[in-house]
Amino acid sequence: MAKYYLLPKRLVARFPAVQTPVWLLEAGVFYALLGLAKLLPFAAAREGVARVMGFFGIRFSDKRRAIRRNLAVVMPDASEPARETVAHAIFRTAGRAAVELFLMGRLWRRRARYLAFDLHPEARAAIEAQEAIVFATAHVGAWQLSPLIGREYGLSISVLYTPESNPWLNRFFLGRRRAFGGPLVPSAGSARDFLRELAAGRSVGAAFDTRIDQGEMVPFFGVPTQTSTMPAVLSLRGYRLIPTRVVRLPGCRYRIEVEAPLTPADANAPKKDQVRDLTAQLNDVYERWIAEDPGEWLCMKRRWPKPPRARPAGDA
Repeated sequence: MAKYYLLPKRLVARFPAVQTPVWLLEAGVFYALLGLAKLLPFAAAREGVARVMGFFGIRFSDKRRAIRRNLAVVMPDASEPARETVAHAIFRTAGRAAVELFLMGRLWRRRARYLAFDLHPEARAAIEAQEAIVFATAHVGAWQLSPLIGREYGLSISVLYTPESNPWLNRFFLGRRRAFGGPLVPSAGSARDFLRELAAGRSVGAAFDTRIDQGEMVPFFGVPTQTSTMPAVLSLRGYRLIPTRVVRLPGCRYRIEVEAPLTPADANAPKKDQVRDLTAQLNDVYERWIAEDPGEWLCMKRRWPKPPRARPAGDA
């Protein structure tokens, strides 16, 4: 997660003494936004914050460069103005995601109004059998609502999350994430913790579309990049790997889609080849989701390796 939300990291680094005041200020802003969102109808809160994020984010956020670099890979044939329109939409998506997390409890209580579930038959059978499942999502659409599958079908899903550097904001977000309805697993040591949860009969879920510095180089939109192999590794321990996403629909409704389980193309291949195959399949699923509407992909961190710097003329 971001270390600072309101001020550039470089500025705070120059004046370390302001870190605590800045963190307290940021926490106060988030609590104020939560209080305001609770006072408003859901649609007004969601779209109001989306507009504010869209306006200020595209103008002032230090995330603009990473978004533009990512979109250059996702939309290589698009014009610069077209990619800039999508970048603007991504900041609006961030605003919607914030309100969806803030008011997830309200969405759950009024789920007949807001939520619809669409399960592939194989996934439904596994869920109804109360199997321990690896649910893999991406930062696409309203991804934070995907753990509500567990609350709907009586399945315990342990959710991976990244703790905040700001201790006051960390408490804030933990409070909001309790609406997931299952255990929360911090990202440090996640593979070991996820295996423990699965062995205990609980499902696990996380978004695996971000760059992992220690990940394996696997193609994503045709460009090899560091990718987490954890979902594939867990799956080969005997647990179904099921992609899941949440699509935003008109009228502030949501469709939680649970797709068919992924399986290795060759179950007799060496394990390392099966891991790579499953990881590539999952990347293909993410590509399909993102390509449908790139503005719904919250890609505020660099996803692909930086291009090599041009060597000065005359260097051997």
